[in-house]
Amino acid sequence: MNENIIDIGIFVTYALLGLAAAAVILSAVFQLFANFRNARGGLIGLAVLVAILFLSYLISTNEAYEAFNVGPTASQWIGGGITATFMLIGLAFVAAIFTEVFKLFR
Repeated sequence: MNENIIDIGIFVTYALLGLAAAAVILSAVFQLFANFRNARGGLIGLAVLVAILFLSYLISTNEAYEAFNVGPTASQWIGGGITATFMLIGLAFVAAIFTEVFKLFR
C-alpha cells in the first residue's frame, strides 16, 4: 500500500517539475519577443556559446577507447566538452585582462 502512494507521489512530482520547466521556458520566450531589443546581448552571448561548443565538437577526435568502454561518438562528445571548457577558461582570462587594462586607461 505504501509503495503505491510513493509511486503516485513520484509521478505527481515529475508532472509538477515538467510543468514548472515548461512555464519557465514559455515565460523566457514570451519575454524575448516582448523585449527583443533588451534581449539582443543575451542572444549574442548564446550564439557565441553555441559556436564555441560546435567548433570544439568539430575539432575533437573520435578515437575509441576500448579500455574505458568509450565508443567513437562518446569520445568526440567528451573531447568536445573538454576543449570547450578550455576555450571558455581562456576567454574568461582574456576578458579579465582586457577589463583591467580598460579600467587602467579610464
